[in-house]
Amino acid sequence: MQPFGIKQKFFRRLLLLPLALTLLISLPGPVSSMDYNNLSKILKQRRINRILELMSVEEKVGQLFLVYFKGPDLSPALCEMIARFRVGGILLYSNAGNIENPKQVAKLTSAAQKMASCQGQGIGLFVAVDQEGGPISRLREGFTVFPSNMAVAATGDEENARLAAKITAEELKTLGVNMNLAPVLDVNSNPENPIIGVRSFGSNPDTVARFGLAAMEQYRDSDVIAVAKHFPGHGDTSFDSHSKLPMVAHNIKRLEKIELYPFRQAIDQGKVDAIMTAHVEVPALEPRPKLPATLSANILTKLLRQKMGFGGLIVTDSLGMGALDINFGTTRAALRSFLAGADVLLFGADPEHEPVEQQRAYRKILAAVKSGQIPKARLDDSVRRILNLKMKYGLLEANPVSVKDAPLKTGTKEHQKIAESLAEKSVTLLRDKHGILPLSPSEPALVFWPKAPFDAPEAISRVNPKIEIIRLEKNPGSKAVSQAQEKAKDAKTVLVLTHRADRFPGQAALIKALYGPNLIVAAMDTPYDIAMFPLVPCYLAAYSNVPASMTALGRVLFGKAEPAGTLPVEIPGLFKLGAPKNGEQK
Repeated sequence: MQPFGIKQKFFRRLLLLPLALTLLISLPGPVSSMDYNNLSKILKQRRINRILELMSVEEKVGQLFLVYFKGPDLSPALCEMIARFRVGGILLYSNAGNIENPKQVAKLTSAAQKMASCQGQGIGLFVAVDQEGGPISRLREGFTVFPSNMAVAATGDEENARLAAKITAEELKTLGVNMNLAPVLDVNSNPENPIIGVRSFGSNPDTVARFGLAAMEQYRDSDVIAVAKHFPGHGDTSFDSHSKLPMVAHNIKRLEKIELYPFRQAIDQGKVDAIMTAHVEVPALEPRPKLPATLSANILTKLLRQKMGFGGLIVTDSLGMGALDINFGTTRAALRSFLAGADVLLFGADPEHEPVEQQRAYRKILAAVKSGQIPKARLDDSVRRILNLKMKYGLLEANPVSVKDAPLKTGTKEHQKIAESLAEKSVTLLRDKHGILPLSPSEPALVFWPKAPFDAPEAISRVNPKIEIIRLEKNPGSKAVSQAQEKAKDAKTVLVLTHRADRFPGQAALIKALYGPNLIVAAMDTPYDIAMFPLVPCYLAAYSNVPASMTALGRVLFGKAEPAGTLPVEIPGLFKLGAPKNGEQK
């Protein structure tokens, strides 16, 4: 397969040579750099036009699809999606079994690109993943996982967003991943938001814009496509769109000031190539009830494309999420979102959904094109945008990566140290009434750790091996709380690590049972937990429970590092934005 793919690439380039020479000779007088730039633009557009002419309708429809699949290798099912349905891209998920280790991922993406190189025009695949940092990090074992976006913003320096993006992009490229579904540009103005939280850079739209744009600019410089999300804003919702349809009920003035602001900044400054939609209901923008933004022409075409002037790719959030399942279903949602203005139809590994649904959606879109429901010019507009972006990032031709390099260039000690250093700068000490920090690194401490996804208790143990970690359920019952109280009775220092205590009241009950001058509480997710127990004497926010954040927290607790972070959100009634500068420590 590979020799044939290489031969195809050679002849495709050869065909463009006469055109380039003809255009160059036709330029009058000396050739300036501006002439070369114009020539380059002309050649690129003619190449895109030529590819469009050669593509069948079936190939064009396939380019719209960014699909998930099962298993760690180029399975027959994935081969069929690439060879028969000519999909434009693939999406990697750990819960679909696509991700085991760096070498396996590089082997998988290379095999997929080689397969794509032998189909039709040999167009390369988008290879996408959600690698936001913090809780949404699909690549973990053998990779460098940075703290959450909120942790990055807590450092107060957007250069840290660039640094995290730079290293993340380097490791993604090594694996053959060319698209990151990040950063999040949602403004987390609702402390009870169940799905955004620490994925956001904060509650201030300017902070979100500055940090988000810094990350996107670096991804672009590193040749990885960034996809800003979730338009028009998912930061002030009370429901998770993975399960039901949330509503953003604000008026236009408020939306312009908060939710839309980071996206507008990204578009106006030319920093964003792709934007992901949100499955949210926004009555001020779409008057039809129960119609999510993803399916709204008023939001995607009239607002984003026309009013805000966005010329890049509009990518849907996963079409298998509960917010769409309720009233539409995957197949209908695919057609409705494309008609509304989406370019790329994304299918994630959502519960109770199977990859075969992607094929049904493909057939529905294809039938709509052939029947005239979707005008061919509309299809060509989206495919042209896809091809232009692939050209910009060198993906018009499939490019496999070196499999042997993957384990050597991901998760390196140098990268891990940078992640830990960034995490140290984010740890925020909001209160220490009795001045008990720092703790002595030679004295034992008792740590209660309610289970949380991807937690890493061993990381904190590296700083002080004398600590004793007791694992509890995420929502401890009364028996577990009583046992913890008995265990802590003689302990000199007690540390409780919380994870969304507002959603798991057993954590708040645990802390109230352990109240005392020797109690330290550290939030490993959103810092809002302190509102559940406002009298706790010592409180820190780490914003993340990835290993880098756990190590950083340990270093701060035991005096190896200073808590340098400040709050990127307001905690109503307790701490202002920017605390502890404007809050209390003692």
